[in-house]
Amino acid sequence: MAELVKRAEERRGRGGRRAGGELKRKMAPAGGHPAQMPPTRTVRLRLLPTTPQERKLHRLANTAAKAWNEVNYLRRRQFFAKQGVDLRGTYNEIYNRYRRILAPAALQQILNKNNEAWLGFFALLAKLNAGELPPHVKKVSPPGYWKDRLLGRRVKRLVVRSDRYYVEPVNGGEGYIVLKDFGMRVRYAGRIKWSGKQGRLEIVYERGRWFAYLTVEVGAQPPAGNPKGYVRGTYDRIQIKQPKGDKKAFIDIGINNLFAAVIEGSDRAILIKGTPLKAEYFWWKRQKALYQGVRDVRRNLGLPWQSWHRRYLRALWRMRERLRHYRNTAVRGLAEVLWESGVSEVYVGYPEDIAHDQQNEYVVNVWGYKKLVQRLTEVLAEYGIKLYAADEHSTSKTCSICGEIHENGRVHRGLYVCKRFNVALNADINAARNIAANLGFKTPAPKKIEAYYPTSNGLTPKRGNGRDPHSAAPAL
Repeated sequence: MAELVKRAEERRGRGGRRAGGELKRKMAPAGGHPAQMPPTRTVRLRLLPTTPQERKLHRLANTAAKAWNEVNYLRRRQFFAKQGVDLRGTYNEIYNRYRRILAPAALQQILNKNNEAWLGFFALLAKLNAGELPPHVKKVSPPGYWKDRLLGRRVKRLVVRSDRYYVEPVNGGEGYIVLKDFGMRVRYAGRIKWSGKQGRLEIVYERGRWFAYLTVEVGAQPPAGNPKGYVRGTYDRIQIKQPKGDKKAFIDIGINNLFAAVIEGSDRAILIKGTPLKAEYFWWKRQKALYQGVRDVRRNLGLPWQSWHRRYLRALWRMRERLRHYRNTAVRGLAEVLWESGVSEVYVGYPEDIAHDQQNEYVVNVWGYKKLVQRLTEVLAEYGIKLYAADEHSTSKTCSICGEIHENGRVHRGLYVCKRFNVALNADINAARNIAANLGFKTPAPKKIEAYYPTSNGLTPKRGNGRDPHSAAPAL
């Protein structure tokens, strides 16, 4: 049996490397940054203001949200009346109205951010009218308000210009953010990973907590006029480690198996399970449905419903945070495993228009392919590993053993059966091997599968990691 499999793979591999090499030269790193521009990262810090500082932050952020909503209202009214949106006129009107209430520099950042939102909307609208957007995009919407529609309360957010604040780290996990325009020195908690030139700061009130989001141009020096405009973190460059080897890895992204990876020249496969992510999603989905249902019933009956809406918003926020944590844990764990395996290049299957062609809650809500690949690109860059997007057309249907497409070859969701040689293989690993074969690389049939679960405390190996019970064995 093993000899048959070996001969079949050899026949399939002949003549494929040349075509794969041409395809590789055409591809560019997914999400890569231009060489002449320093890469940008966002640092998130938890703010711990005193009681007087918190009152002041509430007042300032509420005023900033009010200015955003008013300028947005004027522009939306002009847009829907088809009068043409006067960005400069509405900018000057709101600036003159609020310049004595809010610091001019902070007010300018609010209005500039709204300008950016409208310019982005106009660019999308022009592409839609020119037919340059995907066919499933039927409309684009103008920028919205910073407001909760049901409660009628503003979403509190404050924007600070890059030269109107600076960061004072005390140790690796806390320090102070000094807001010049408001005379405040607010304590923060959180590790600053990146050092570089600081960008715009956004202070957001989320579910009873204050968070600061500041952008950092990693490795860039501040301008001479703002010597304090430099964030000091742990690393002053994106690439922290050097690759241990020059191997290539091929990854198929899925749902039950979030990542299935095979490595060139290795009979070892890696699975990062997605079941914890699904469990978190469905738990919080039920919680949201419960709170939303009770809220709507009480609202229709004229009973107090606001507390249930707050529970719904809290569940929504916690679900987003939990899913983000599990995705980041899976990505970080995979990057470490690949780095330890001596990988220097990674090829990820790109399912074009999957969110439209296969619309379901798994793909749209749980998976988040674009965010997942973007995060994987950023983390792999820290290990000196380059990421490329590869075409994965028919990789799930094709048999990686004989190269044929077997009708009903995928059985029991997670198993692919080669009907020519009567061999079964994990379906996601089969797709990852096909990605490698399409690019002209050989990956032996895996004899060992290492499975990991992303948990709250990191990546946990699955018990019983060892030889794949299906590879090179007769299918049932």
